[in-house]
Amino acid sequence: MPYTIKPLLMGKLLVSKAHMTYFLDYDKEIWTAQVAWLLEGGSKRILVDSGISAQAMQRYAFGRPYESIASFEETLSAAGITPEDIDLVIQTHLHYDHCGHTQRCSRATVIVQEEELRFAFSPHAVFAGSYNLDYLKDLRFRLVSGDKEVLPGIKVHLVPGHSPGTQAVAVETDQGTAVISGMCCIKDNLFPPEKMRTKWPVITPGVHCNSLQAFDSLLKVKSLGEIVIPVHDMEYALKKHIP
Repeated sequence: MPYTIKPLLMGKLLVSKAHMTYFLDYDKEIWTAQVAWLLEGGSKRILVDSGISAQAMQRYAFGRPYESIASFEETLSAAGITPEDIDLVIQTHLHYDHCGHTQRCSRATVIVQEEELRFAFSPHAVFAGSYNLDYLKDLRFRLVSGDKEVLPGIKVHLVPGHSPGTQAVAVETDQGTAVISGMCCIKDNLFPPEKMRTKWPVITPGVHCNSLQAFDSLLKVKSLGEIVIPVHDMEYALKKHIP
């Protein structure tokens, strides 16, 4: 049975566009989505990432404007479920804004790349503020290493560069494979303005641990499916479902 992907939009944060597009548009501001992704259609209830609460996001926003849209529980309730109903959480990576609610999914197994978990517990000083170990306590991790099918119709693909163990999630739908990018990006990262495309077919995310690796990983993400979902893009987060 094919899946559909339901965005669970919890809030939006105003940032410099350069936070997403490396070397570009420092003077422009954009709203970025704080979102989780519910995979509907199979026998298990599956989330890709879990987002973060408005209260916690305010602590991390450093005064940047943040607008709360709905709580985690409210977004799930709109889909007819509760956090306790979630069977599986696939963490694209473990930055604080992607796993802030995972503990609330008390029954869930949590799939993460082995390298990402290792780095989260011993990050380089530059990235120490991106991880909150309190969010990882008592989670039931299922570690994977590299590309792997986790369920029929759902595969994870290692795409390092944004963080050491970022993974994209490829989901089979009735309109082909939809790929949740994993790394933090917007539509312009994957589909740059036309005048740039001959030189840069993708744009490295503004936040990265390895800019060259992140560039190559974005190329991989684009090759994995017919539909590509940049995880912080408001256009995709506002959709009722994908496809």
